[in-house]
Amino acid sequence: MFDSCHGPDMSDYQLMIPQMPILGPHDFDRILSDIHQSVVDEATAAEFYSRLLREAPDDLHERFIDHAMKDELEHLQAFEELYLHFTGTDPEYVIEPVEYETYREGILIALEEELEAAEFYRDVILSSTDRLVRDTFFLAMVDELEHATQFGVLFNTLD
Repeated sequence: MFDSCHGPDMSDYQLMIPQMPILGPHDFDRILSDIHQSVVDEATAAEFYSRLLREAPDDLHERFIDHAMKDELEHLQAFEELYLHFTGTDPEYVIEPVEYETYREGILIALEEELEAAEFYRDVILSSTDRLVRDTFFLAMVDELEHATQFGVLFNTLD
């Protein structure tokens, strides 16, 4: 009931504080798999952006793509170090280059993949209580959102 002098009667409610992690805990093997997938994805993105950079039509495109490529290399190093921290070994991986027909299509693919990466990283963050895992994925997630914004700008400058 609501008492106008004292506010709602809280005796009928039980506070439900969300449990951590919000999406439920991933087991250690799943977290390792997520870290390994992130290594592959970041290496793939860096290679992809190196090709887009060679096709950039102007200074704005060059600056945004170069910035994204450098960030992806930093993320790659961070995820490799995280994998090494947990396993004691360097990750082994092979990338499959992103295929595209035109520069415009490449920019659109980059935009879509940055958004997908941000969502994947968000889900890992919300599935772990490990501070190192959460912080590493958070740093990458924020950068991926920045890159998505920049690729959106680039896409809108193309005919």
